[in-house]
Amino acid sequence: MSVFAYIRPLIYPNKNYSKIFQKTTTIYSLYRHNRRSTIIHNIMKQNRHNRKFSSFNHDLPQKSVSNNEAQNLFEQYIQQSLETDAIEDFWQNIEAYTHEPGFFSFGGPNSKLAINEPRFIRKLISVSVSEKRNEGDLVPTLMTKKCCELYENLDKEDRIKFLKILAHDFGVMRDKVFRATDHYIGLSNADANERAILRAEQILRHAMIPVHHIFFDRINRLPNGTKFLMDIRSDLLEYLRENGHEAALAALNESLKEKLSSLLVGFLTLKRLTWHSPAASLERVMKYEAVHAIKDWDDMKRRVGPGRRLFAFFYRDIGHEPLVFIQVALTKEIVNNVQIILEDPNPTRSIPQVEDIKCAIFYSITSQQGLSGIELGNFLIKRVVRELQNEFSSIETFSTLSPIPGLSKWLINAINVEGDSILNKEEIEKVKSLRKELDGSGTEILKHLIKSKDWIRDEKCFHELKPILMRLCARYILTEKRRNLALDPVANFHIRNGACVYRLNWLGDISKKGLDESFGIMVNYNYILDHIENNNRQYLCDGSITISNVDPVLVDEAKRTTNIKII
Repeated sequence: MSVFAYIRPLIYPNKNYSKIFQKTTTIYSLYRHNRRSTIIHNIMKQNRHNRKFSSFNHDLPQKSVSNNEAQNLFEQYIQQSLETDAIEDFWQNIEAYTHEPGFFSFGGPNSKLAINEPRFIRKLISVSVSEKRNEGDLVPTLMTKKCCELYENLDKEDRIKFLKILAHDFGVMRDKVFRATDHYIGLSNADANERAILRAEQILRHAMIPVHHIFFDRINRLPNGTKFLMDIRSDLLEYLRENGHEAALAALNESLKEKLSSLLVGFLTLKRLTWHSPAASLERVMKYEAVHAIKDWDDMKRRVGPGRRLFAFFYRDIGHEPLVFIQVALTKEIVNNVQIILEDPNPTRSIPQVEDIKCAIFYSITSQQGLSGIELGNFLIKRVVRELQNEFSSIETFSTLSPIPGLSKWLINAINVEGDSILNKEEIEKVKSLRKELDGSGTEILKHLIKSKDWIRDEKCFHELKPILMRLCARYILTEKRRNLALDPVANFHIRNGACVYRLNWLGDISKKGLDESFGIMVNYNYILDHIENNNRQYLCDGSITISNVDPVLVDEAKRTTNIKII
């Protein structure tokens, strides 16, 4: 019997909920105000699924209703949500999450709450974020759970509608900010005492907190609430990528990012995943892996087997969910091709003795989409380096084998903007000679070749374009900047962490994805422990990038630009 099975009878003896229902009914009565407001024009709209309220025992009318009827229907919904069955269901949810956290969902098979009427959503959220002391915590908690249930049952379009309401109507209350600011300025001009000024500052700080922060906090207290917040942000990021910048949603995204960062950073547990780890965790690694897709369970077994390591950060309340994870190959030397790692059926064959392991190659690092921009990967790499040092004293080099995801798109755009100036005279003549039958400039022919993938199938093109593409790749990584930091997101991540650019690898990834994104080129970033902190400081200070002297392509590019340090 679980702890909750013991607690409930103590709180509700003999499952007699009459007293608690009286209390919740009293709380509910406080919401029966402002009947003049036009809350919902049509709470339940007809749709192909013929959906209805979760807690109702009968179908709602499938026609437009008056404002008073709409108000009554919403109050009926709140009342029925506070009935004893709903309270019992709340406790059962917590118990179910405790027993089987990996299978918990707010929008379960019995849930029918999927109303996309904006006024209903707005009213439901407003009840969830209520902070009136005389209303207690039960009503907002139950309504927050209903919000989560509603959100999970909505389709993609209606979820964005929900988030837009949250962003526009539950942000910073500007009238409170203006009043608090006026009060604070007035005290300053009146030479008020220190205590009054400190109190005014406290009021002003509180006024600046968005209302949706209360909503996020209450979701986080629910079973699986932290994961739910991550999923909301994942939906939000996907919409912003597809539809561009929208100020209110961008602000909501930043607010949710800050909330998740404050919840997670400092409260993570590092675990090594093996073939004997819980299947739920391994399954999620297979699902979330974003760099090199895991084909099947045999592939998964290889990635956690001998000669390989897989480490992940977990959060205490969602211990089955790897938030960010890194895959490591243990080798004799720095590897230049990822297929060697991914397809090796027996990694220990080349390293029969532990003493033969000289390099740790980080070939994939993935975080859940909802945690994008939260610097968990930085902490993970440094923790994993320490773990590997303790396990293998023979390791001398920590290096990555990293993709260059933005190279192809950048080159196409650079050709469109710069024209032939992106190539030197020798390169222009070489490109023209590859397709004499085509009219146009050298860069137009180059764009045709890389867009059509003809260069991959033509051996002469393949060899002639190699030095051109490698030089342009070096320029992209070392020279192309955004706000004085590397334009490529993977390069920026590792260089900001203190790594140096070690070597470009032609045909480092010959998968379709690798050829499409970066013409198959990959790059090694080395984590030289004695240089990490200094590299990080210089990069953040003036954009300086440290490179190794082993790659002539990188060295040549470094000589043509500034803020490059060669070691």
